[in-house]
Amino acid sequence: MLTVRDVYILAASLIGDHENDDYDERDFSIQYMNILLQEALGAENSIRSCHGEPLLGAAPLVEDLENGLVYHDSLVRGAFPYGLAWQYHQEAGNLSLAAQYRNMFIDGVNNATMFTVVRK
Repeated sequence: MLTVRDVYILAASLIGDHENDDYDERDFSIQYMNILLQEALGAENSIRSCHGEPLLGAAPLVEDLENGLVYHDSLVRGAFPYGLAWQYHQEAGNLSLAAQYRNMFIDGVNNATMFTVVRK
């Protein structure tokens, strides 16, 4: 199971940073991840439904970088790094790059859901 730190490191690499290059990125990763978990809750529940797994009543709340992410790997690896990169660029005022990474996040969420439905 990947942690918030793992996804933060992946997201930092997407924007050309290393872990701890920018402490704001690291420090805000927890709050940004909570936003992404909420945004992807419907997709996670769709995946769970297709697998016959219990649905989540609410998005989990992460409190530190070492929290494991209980969402399916297709979302955690395929969407969340782009979502964090979107948030980093948004916060930095790089609106064009933020929009690109937001679209990649949305595509990742849609692909995770579509792949599960098609596989079923």
